Amino acid sequence: MMQKILQKTTILLIAIILLGLTLSACSASEPELDIDAQKTGFAQTADIQASQTAEARPTSTETPIPSPTYTPTVTATSTPILTPTESNGAQQPPTTGSDAAAWLANDPPDNTKFAPGEALTVTWTIENVGSSTWTTSYYVQFATGEQMGAIEKIFLPYPVPPERNVQISIDFIAPESTGSKRSDWKLVNANDVAFYDFYIVIDVVSSGE
Repeated sequence: MMQKILQKTTILLIAIILLGLTLSACSASEPELDIDAQKTGFAQTADIQASQTAEARPTSTETPIPSPTYTPTVTATSTPILTPTESNGAQQPPTTGSDAAAWLANDPPDNTKFAPGEALTVTWTIENVGSSTWTTSYYVQFATGEQMGAIEKIFLPYPVPPERNVQISIDFIAPESTGSKRSDWKLVNANDVAFYDFYIVIDVVSSGE
């Protein structure tokens, strides 16, 4: 009996000694942790990640602000006042009063040559030198001389305020007879009162002259 107890006790001690040796061997084989090395590694890893993040961000470039450009403004202008031009005929001098006019030019000029029966258009430029505005109820009317196929009465194409001018165009046909031909016209207001006279003189010549 006593011998069995000793055997069990011996086996238990041997088992405890072997377990102790095994634990000691395992403890000796585990490497010791280097705390400073871990800190250094962590710092290097953080630096690398920060560098990669900075490289991945798009670089901001300054967008140039365009310099302002000047756009000229176009303004409407009234009909220009023409300077009187020379004419071979003596046109009427300017009149005075609320309804007053002055001849500035006629195209073609006086004494231009045309063949018998030739069509022509005469354009007079007449300035309003009075104080009233000529409305479209004002008109020009044939007075005397050669009518040359023109219509007798023509209303102004647009209102003409003071210090502005109007261009009046009339279609003619040169007479069949040769020689100097004159056509006289009047400028008439809305009350049918004539207040200015003007005319055209042409030379009708046969071919070869």
